[in-house]
Amino acid sequence: MKLFDGGRAPNPRRVRVFLAEKGIAVPLVSVDMGALEHRGQTVSSRNPLQRLPVLELDDGTVITESVAICRYFEELHPEPVLFGRGALGRAQVEMWQRRMEFNLLS
Repeated sequence: MKLFDGGRAPNPRRVRVFLAEKGIAVPLVSVDMGALEHRGQTVSSRNPLQRLPVLELDDGTVITESVAICRYFEELHPEPVLFGRGALGRAQVEMWQRRMEFNLLS
């Protein structure tokens, strides 16, 4: 498995922070977004939207979008819980994520 990473860009950074909090090490493939490497064949063959991060699993399956990648790792490594426990906890985490996306990252 490997994570195509865009360095300081917000979404790749979000996944790296999540992985660090979980204590999970994933090999990184550095992509220089300043040099528009995310528009090249390496990324676009895995994600036609040419966005990062991109997680490529050992079987070739590709997962894109930062929250989807984080949820994948949450399922594989449930502790520590970062997406909340129970219906209320998960709903509150989702609420704050959406607020952050719409009000802070926009």
